[in-house]
Amino acid sequence: MKLLDYKKQDDLIFKKAKVIKAIRNYFDETGAVEVFTDILQEYPNLDSNIYPLKLKATNSSGEERTYYLHTSPELQMKKLLARYKTDIYQISKVFRNFEGSKKHKIEFTMLEWYRVGYNLEDLMDDTQNIFIQTAISIYKKPVLNYKGKTFDLRKSEKITVDEAFYKFTGIYSEDYPKMMDFLRKKENIGKEIPYEEAFFRIYAFYVEPNLGREVLTFIYDYPQQFSAMAKIENGKGKRFEVYINGLELVNGYFELTDPKEQEKRFLEDIKQKQLETGEVYEIDKQFLNALKYLPDCSGASLGVDRLFMVLFDKENIQEI
Repeated sequence: MKLLDYKKQDDLIFKKAKVIKAIRNYFDETGAVEVFTDILQEYPNLDSNIYPLKLKATNSSGEERTYYLHTSPELQMKKLLARYKTDIYQISKVFRNFEGSKKHKIEFTMLEWYRVGYNLEDLMDDTQNIFIQTAISIYKKPVLNYKGKTFDLRKSEKITVDEAFYKFTGIYSEDYPKMMDFLRKKENIGKEIPYEEAFFRIYAFYVEPNLGREVLTFIYDYPQQFSAMAKIENGKGKRFEVYINGLELVNGYFELTDPKEQEKRFLEDIKQKQLETGEVYEIDKQFLNALKYLPDCSGASLGVDRLFMVLFDKENIQEI
């Protein structure tokens, strides 16, 4: 019995293969080295908004140990970057607990890459080129249709978080009193909520859905509270996100290289995680040591499944 028609090139499996090949070709042509790091990790992601999958494993000596499925290959890739100081990339399965919606999966595919000597602007251009090349691999041109709109990926908009907040809500992202007034009017909230919660609620429900409606959009310069592994300049986290028609696809960072500052931020995340989960996580000291040797660089992560959604015009990630 013939299970697959290998001549049917419009089948999703073949389209996905073309996209992955285009990604690899792009990085090969731009001098990046593909790397492979372990999925099973001794230390969890400390980001207070991300929850790792924990498991027990027994070695050949009968010793049981706790491990975590990585939520991103970031820490291990930065260890390699500190050693080899060259552009690297990886396409890997990653895992995040408590996920599951039209835009989220517990297990999904991530493209992560780092460019030595790049600033945030350089990385934005690099990111846009990936969108262009993957669209060309499917449609022979840098244009796609997603949720009823046509996007020419050669065109893009760049907007700061403050500009986006004001454009879509009439308030600025660090004006906490006005943020609370906004939420009271919109959601009838009685008591005050923490700034971080107020920011995320406004961003998720009133700003994010409007991003990238007409053109590929980069939103950058986040409040430093939401820039855990990015450098801070002029009080802003040097990071960006990328949107097409309200869907977030990429997180990019001008990477923090100060191990003392990184440890301080990790300790704050550990406290928050303990409050939320009751668990006390440990810091990967080897990673902090590697930061001493990390070159100036920028790095990004791209949700490959979401890229497939946009390229193949799917509204539910479960269809990918």
